[in-house]
Amino acid sequence: VREVGNVSVYRAFDPTTNEVSYVGITNNVSRRQLEHAREKGIDIYEIDKLTDLTREDARAVEQTLIELHKLEKDGGTLINKINSIAEINPQYADSLRKGTEILRETGYLE
Repeated sequence: VREVGNVSVYRAFDPTTNEVSYVGITNNVSRRQLEHAREKGIDIYEIDKLTDLTREDARAVEQTLIELHKLEKDGGTLINKINSIAEINPQYADSLRKGTEILRETGYLE
């Protein structure tokens, strides 16, 4: 059973390819939508069932999505500049396991 928090996971799509182009977390989706529209020219969408997470769970999901879609600099589709959790972080592997578990529970992954 996951603890309830106030953080949501969101994503943006490339309008040309419809591929996921950005992932992130926030405790205020409306504010973040305005910031991304103004700063990056992208529209973000909260991911169904990935709301009201603890910050730790949201970061685990965000990093798992980064691993899944990969950063552009690593040949992927994401314009994100950095990982949410560094590979050298001792919690990295556990976070990926937790993120994968949450994504499966919510139906994002099969």
